[in-house]
Amino acid sequence: MRFIFSIIKNIIAIIAIVIIVFFALKYAPFLKDQEWNPVHNNEPSVEHSHSSKQLTGGQRYSVEDNDILNNVPLSQTKNVFDWIDKKEFMSVSGIGRMGYSDNYLAGQRGDEFIIYKFGSDSIRVYKTEIEMEQDLNQLGEHIKLQPPSSYE
Repeated sequence: MRFIFSIIKNIIAIIAIVIIVFFALKYAPFLKDQEWNPVHNNEPSVEHSHSSKQLTGGQRYSVEDNDILNNVPLSQTKNVFDWIDKKEFMSVSGIGRMGYSDNYLAGQRGDEFIIYKFGSDSIRVYKTEIEMEQDLNQLGEHIKLQPPSSYE
């Protein structure tokens, strides 16, 4: 009887270890983007709402990892963004002009334009402001980019 209980206990322990390793590989930031990771997903986790006829001219935007709000849980990014000093945030993140709404943050970093949806783990990067504004219109948002002096 003890032998059966010890086998069951060992099987449960092995299953728990496998589950912990799986979640670590899937969700740990320093592990999930590694090429050797078998759970690594090369497909970005962004909702594409473009129809196929709009994408015939090439890629409108590229997707990159979100480094805007490091060390903040994704579910809390909007709350943290509301609390921080916007002018300091712009200088730290390299954003020259910025605007935001309840759901999105838009900005200009050098010659690139970005849209970040609060709570997402990636951002959209555009080459022109017109493409960014077209996508904002498709998303039902109107965000005006403003210089840092307007956030004092």
